[in-house]
Amino acid sequence: MAAYKDLVGQKITKVTSNPGEPKTGQMWYNSTTGTLKGLGILEAWASQGPALTARDRVAGAGTVTAGLIFGGQTPPNSAQTLTEEYNGSGFATGGALSTARFGAGPAGTQTAALAFAGRTAGSTYTTNSEEYGGTSWTSGGAYPVATTGVAGAGTQTAGLGFGGGIPTYLTTTNEYDGSSWTSGGALNNGRSYLAGFGIQTSAVAAGGSPRSPSGNLTEEYNGSSWTTSSNMNTARDAIYGNGTESSGLVYGGNTGSVSAKTEKYDGSTWSETGDLATARKYLGGFGTAGNTSGLATTGDTGSLSSATEEFTSSTNTITAAAWASGGALNQARYQMAGCGTLTAGLAFGGYGPAETGKTEEYDGTSFSEQNDMGTARYEMGNGNGTQTAALCSAGRTDTAHGGGAQAFVEEYDGTSWSEVNNLPSDRTAHGSAGTQTASIIALGKAAPGGPTLATSLHYDGTNWTSGGTANTARFAAFGAGTQTSAIFAGGNPSLATAEEYNGSAWTTTGSLIAGAQGPSAAGADSDAALFTSGGNGGSGSGVAQTSLYNGTVFVSAPQLANERGYAAGFGIQTSAVVAAGLRSTGVTTTEEFTGETTAANIKNFTTS
Repeated sequence: MAAYKDLVGQKITKVTSNPGEPKTGQMWYNSTTGTLKGLGILEAWASQGPALTARDRVAGAGTVTAGLIFGGQTPPNSAQTLTEEYNGSGFATGGALSTARFGAGPAGTQTAALAFAGRTAGSTYTTNSEEYGGTSWTSGGAYPVATTGVAGAGTQTAGLGFGGGIPTYLTTTNEYDGSSWTSGGALNNGRSYLAGFGIQTSAVAAGGSPRSPSGNLTEEYNGSSWTTSSNMNTARDAIYGNGTESSGLVYGGNTGSVSAKTEKYDGSTWSETGDLATARKYLGGFGTAGNTSGLATTGDTGSLSSATEEFTSSTNTITAAAWASGGALNQARYQMAGCGTLTAGLAFGGYGPAETGKTEEYDGTSFSEQNDMGTARYEMGNGNGTQTAALCSAGRTDTAHGGGAQAFVEEYDGTSWSEVNNLPSDRTAHGSAGTQTASIIALGKAAPGGPTLATSLHYDGTNWTSGGTANTARFAAFGAGTQTSAIFAGGNPSLATAEEYNGSAWTTTGSLIAGAQGPSAAGADSDAALFTSGGNGGSGSGVAQTSLYNGTVFVSAPQLANERGYAAGFGIQTSAVVAAGLRSTGVTTTEEFTGETTAANIKNFTTS
């Protein structure tokens, strides 16, 4: 005889506390709370790293872990060549389109995409098609009609374009074979800025302009003709969608005002699900895993947006990565150093309103003042070590204290600072990484007005020795990682380039999302570093951008609430602190970064 579990599923067990890792479909009776519990399906949007450039009318292709957006518009009617690649958490720069455009049709994947038609400027439209190979765009076969607001589906070698808004609301459908376009069956209703998804022989057209009568209409394509299906619940144009003919998702749009509505399609009917957090129209997106996932990005919210959200349908609650306010420093300053963790951090030195030796410890909630350094200073790298074993190397002092770059080095033991062996020569505005007994300092200047350096020095807890020479000399670059696995990024004047160091040699790697001098940095090693902020501070001249490094490229992450430069940074990539820094003057404000987390969505169930 078959067991109950084989017939029905997991047994309902009696427990005194919820299981740590419940299985999908599992249910249990919690005798402590007197409730029947299990994993509930949660459908919701969560914030992700923003697009690099705010714009609308972009085209998108690919999946939620390997996506692509390209083209778009910035005002007034300025077509863009921008391409951005998405890795599941943030965007990085890709190869530029040959023809700037917005309202183009898309198809394909991140490494094999297709862009066709679109508006190039003013009242100019193109028939140009381009193919993306993962790094650059090359010419493809000309689209049969110059138009914009055209929808796309399929792949680079089996693509589909349909609809469009020029010269009229088009019903035309065109199929691509990897080299040329041929006519397909006509839509029943001409429209533009509609949602399109699926493959060449099984596609969906939903919504579009004009909203009356096309805004809620759905049609399905079988490879030769379109048939009418059920209407969406909310009529709208300027929408986006992804998925398959039997499992689709549409989101955002224009109902007369910007919309956050999201609807799922099961191949015959539409149902509403969780709204976007940011209502928008003329947005972009991508995703191919049906109506259980999708990504919405950019668009018009009343102003151009770079906001990005990911839709999931799962038994997990996803908490998006974000910055939140932390405890303020006791003294406002910038050009300071920091080290340690989010719950055991250290901030020391800096300038504000003069050089200082102030030292403050952070416990995850508040800063408390400790014993000052022996030598007040600023521009001394970004700090090394931990809260109870820190290193401060060289830096700059004012005229009253000798002036210019210095070679002084001090160690902190959790209570007080003590002088140790000096650097072989003076240095200021350098970067640093590592621990108190295994550190590296690199780059910088030998004097405030002196030549820029590319050299590095190693410290073993007692002595300093020469390390490898970087490829690019710079100052005001900060570092993260260890002595044998470090990354240094940014620098004056607002550089975005970065280099990795393996303990002996330097290798040029990807670029920060935005150029920054004096960025704050955090990270356990070169493969998981966080760089944020930078610039000269002041109104509009600082940077709030956050860049995450994954060992290959930098991708975007949620931005700081307040731009600032030359702040103290410490922690790891998923749990970091940025403290104080320069705006128009030094500030005391602190922000804490927490990476994305997931947790089982445990719900109560009843029989009624």
